[in-house]
Order: sequence, then C-alpha cells, then structure tokens
Amino acid sequence: MFLKKQSYKEVQEQLKNSGGLIGHQRGMSLFNANGAIDSSSMGYRYTIQTTTLIRPRVSEQKFYEIPFADYIPVNFGMGAWLEEIKTNVEYQSSGDFESGLQGTGQETRISQVSTGLSPISYKIKTWLGGYQYSIMEMEKALAADNWNVIEGKHKALEKRWQLGLQKIAFLGSYTDPTGVPGLQTNSAVNINASVIPGLISAMNYTQFSALVSTIMQAYFSNSNSTVYPDHFAIPQSDWNGLAVPINPQFPVAGSMMIDFLQAAFVKITGNANFKIYPCAYLDKANNTAYNNTYRYVLYRKDPEAMVMDVPLDLTQLAPNTDNNFTWNGVAYGQFTGVQIIRVPEVLYFDHS
Repeated sequence: MFLKKQSYKEVQEQLKNSGGLIGHQRGMSLFNANGAIDSSSMGYRYTIQTTTLIRPRVSEQKFYEIPFADYIPVNFGMGAWLEEIKTNVEYQSSGDFESGLQGTGQETRISQVSTGLSPISYKIKTWLGGYQYSIMEMEKALAADNWNVIEGKHKALEKRWQLGLQKIAFLGSYTDPTGVPGLQTNSAVNINASVIPGLISAMNYTQFSALVSTIMQAYFSNSNSTVYPDHFAIPQSDWNGLAVPINPQFPVAGSMMIDFLQAAFVKITGNANFKIYPCAYLDKANNTAYNNTYRYVLYRKDPEAMVMDVPLDLTQLAPNTDNNFTWNGVAYGQFTGVQIIRVPEVLYFDHS
C-alpha cells in the first residue's frame, strides 16, 4: 500500500493495529543538520531542578529555503519510472530572402525553406531515503512528554527531499554535473566575465552606469538579437547591499540602486513584470565545489526555453517491521536537472 505524504495519525493507526505503538505522543518536531547544534547535547536525559520549566513546544530548526519554481519552470508528474526525457527542438533553414525575388517574364527557381527536429535529452534520477525507530525510542520520547519522534523523522525525510530538489535546481548534481545540471551550472551557457567586475552593490556611480548601459546589449547579442530576458538572478550577498542610493550625495526617493536597476530593465525590455531575484547559491562561498565564483544569471523563464521535471514527487511508504520492535520507513521520488533548451536565452556573468 502506498501512502503519499502519510500523516502521523495514519502511521499511528497502522502501528496500533500491528501492536507496535504503546501510549500517545505529543509535541512538535525537531529538524537537525550538521554543525547546527552540538550533537553531544542530543538525547532524552538532561539535568533539571524543581524550579525548571520545560516548555511543551519544541523549537524547530531553520533552513535556507527558496521557492525555486519562482526561478525555473517546473513540471510535475511526467515520465515517472522512465530513464530520460527528450525535448524535440524544431530548426528552420532557408536561403536568403531576396533569392525568392522573381523577374518579369522569366522562369526562375522557387526559393525553398526546410525544417527539421533535433532532440535534447536529460536524465531522470531516482532518489531513495529512509528512517528507523523502535519501541524503546518511542517510549523515551513519550516519557519526555513533548516530542513526537515518529512525526519528527517523517518530516525530516520530507525536508531532506525538498532541500535536495532546491539545491539540484540551482547547482545541479555534483556526482553527475553533465547529466543533471542546475540553472547556474550548465556548461553549454556562455560566460561573460567583463560586464560585472565586482559586486554591484559596491560599485561607484560611474561603474554602476557602465553596467546598466552594457549588460542588456551583452544579453541581446548572446540571444542572436532575438529576445530580451525577463529574469535576473543575483548573489544574495549583493542583493542585501542594493538598498543604497546610487549617488550618496543625492539620496533622493527612488534613487536606490535596486530601484534604478529594476526600472532600467523594465524600460529596456518593455516588460513590466521583469524580476530581479536573490539566490544564496550564486554566492561564491556557497558554490565552491561547482562554480567557485560569484555568478549572475540573466535569462528568460520560459517553459520552451528551460524546464525542470519532477516525474515522481516524494512518495512515502507506510513504516514496516519484521520484528514488531523496530520500524523502517522509506520514501522515494524522481527528478531531473534544469534542461536549458534554448541555450542562447541564458547568459552567465561571473566575477571572483
């Protein structure tokens, strides 16, 4: 029996029916990550006094979470249990337009056009994760009287999947970077290392003006003069410093760097919905094993230009046991990297 995103109540009922759950557990969950807490402090035993109050609510750990579907078109449910996804790209070929001009009273050739298809393939990856708990662990949590250990592990597995997809969306797979690239790690995309020589937020008025006057032409040339972008993803550290006046000597309303940059992009592209988004994965400190640089991505968020597929969203199986003392829970899902179909519609800008 398959239970997608199975609730704690459902898990509890199944364990009761199997004789595996004793008592009732209450409380919130705790998420953990390496380096976030002192692992030696974890456990059920700690010293309290008669004047000590233990709060009934457990404080949850926070993670860096970003809605990657705001940056990338994402498809769900297509191609489950297959090995790859192919996108056919149509190409047109023809001679010079004026080769079709006809002369009066002459029998001339008709200028011909032709089309063809070429497939782009991306791998589908299958992910499997799990957790384990026992009657002993459940009883200790019950005695603590403020932590639901089963729900905690259940939710931790779901969080691991969500954070994993998030990282794949931007950085791709470090074990298979070619087959599973991210938005910022596609080796086919051109890199411009001159337009943005340093953090935008640290530029003086002259440098900032030069950036605004050249960046859109760099993209337009890269797209073979066909389209303008509609999204600009920048390092989080740079975004955090853009709420300053372009010229400190004239700090008037609407003169902040982020406002001017947004207004300039809207004006040039004619797109009132142009978006500038921050992303921590674009910071050098967070991509040392991938780009090892500050990377800016100017692109079109168009499902015909790029897409990420999740053929099978996370599916959790009911916890099972072979001894009625220890239970094992398993979950699985499938995903692809970010398939950039029209490569010229993406351009990277780097600085170290």
